[in-house]
This record gives sequence, C-alpha cells and structure tokens, in this order.
Amino acid sequence: MVKHVKAKIDFLKRIKPDIYLLSFNSSYIARKANAGQFVHIKVDEKVTILRRPFSIHKIDRDKIYILFKVRGRGTKLLSQYKKGHILDIIGPLGNGFSFMPQTAHRRPLINILVAGGMGMAPLVFLAKKLTEIRNPKSEIRNLVLLGTKNKREILAEQEFRRLGFDVRITTDDGSRGFKGSVVDLLAKELSAKRYPLNVNLYACGPKEMFSELAKVIKKYPKINCQVSFEQFMGCGLGVCCGCTIETKNGYKKVCKDGPVFNLKEI
Repeated sequence: MVKHVKAKIDFLKRIKPDIYLLSFNSSYIARKANAGQFVHIKVDEKVTILRRPFSIHKIDRDKIYILFKVRGRGTKLLSQYKKGHILDIIGPLGNGFSFMPQTAHRRPLINILVAGGMGMAPLVFLAKKLTEIRNPKSEIRNLVLLGTKNKREILAEQEFRRLGFDVRITTDDGSRGFKGSVVDLLAKELSAKRYPLNVNLYACGPKEMFSELAKVIKKYPKINCQVSFEQFMGCGLGVCCGCTIETKNGYKKVCKDGPVFNLKEI
C-alpha cells in the first residue's frame, strides 16, 4: 500500500562527481518496500511541477537510501538540500522484482545481476534480499556485473562484495576489468559454460541495453530474466500515462505495471 510521508533528510553526500547518496527515515516504507520499487519525491514546486522518481537503493532498519545522478533541475535542487530538510514523499511505488526460485535444485543455481551505469542503484537492495531468502540447503552462487564508462564511475563494488557477491567489472574504455559493455561481459560469462542451466538474471540500465540483452539470452531460453526500466514519469501512480511503453501484451505503464518487467514480454 502506498503512503504519503514527510521525512527529514538524515544524510546527503556527494560520492562521485554529480552522484549523491541521500537517506531519510520512514518505518512504513522500510517495512513495505520490495527491491525494485521506487519513491516519488517532490522537490521545489516553485521551480519544478512534477515529482521525481528514485529507486530504493538500500534499506537499513528504518533508513531508506537513494542514490541519484544530477541530470536536470530537479536532481540539481535535491543535491543542494541539507541535513534536516523535510522531503515530501510518496511510496513505495511500482512493482519490484519477483524472487525467482531459490530452493534446492539437482544442479546449482546462480543469480546474476547486470548493472549498466546508474542501473546498479536498485540492485544493492535486491542483492541484500537475495542473501536473506537464500536456502542454506541449496548450492547458490551470486554474481554481479558492473558496467561503466570508465573506472572512475564504478559504484557500490564493495557493498556487493560485503553481501557475498562475486563482482566482475567492465568499462567502455578498458580502464578497469573487461573492455566493452556489460552485456558483452555477460555474453562472455555465459558462453564460457561455467554456469548451470539454472540461471536467474536481473538487470537494470538504459533501455538500449535491454535490446542487446534480449539478443544474448535468446540463445539460453531457460534463463529467467527480469529488467528494471529507467523511464521518465509524470504522476508515478498510473494516471497520466506519461511513462507508457509497448510490450508484447499491449501498452504498459512503467510506474504501475513496472518498473520491473520480464524481458521476454518487452
């Protein structure tokens, strides 16, 4: 159930050029939120009319973290706020990730998270959830592929490692790890045949990434793949239809029907 809350900024820090980590406290959102859902924040209504959607980056008890990049007026204003500023928030919104089977298998299971750029923002929350629901009797591996333009833009690497994930890095310029896109790295990992057929794939990044991702997993029809869309939103409640996308099952609203979809439906 969605709730309208007012919360003070507890923490706001620039962690990379134009990238900020912000936290606020809300016991309701912390209790109700699922990985992949988002909050809608009103910034300064004198300057911007529409709220801004932010995926939930992680939750620690009652503390909600969002990770965002300055892209326009709204995020620029938000980055200039100070500790104690009161935020006007609606959330949690949207449909998050469905947790694919983590139970015992005859063959090992691997969860692969694929992050393109800022697409890693909701995947830290997902990673934590996957570790919490893990069946100790199952042979499960967790892997995350982080793709950025260069080594200076790598985010959350240590957070994933602390959660027990194997981490592979790829950069467009080859300054760290594999040289190429994160989808190129995924294709290489899968073609190496190091993994069982039981693969759960979760991805977030720009829309262009998903078309390439679809081509890769077409070779592996048994792979389950969920993707979280980064999309402009108006109301965030499914009323304005400003975030509509075309799927194989007709038009869907990213804010209400998503932002997480089965890639095979897109």
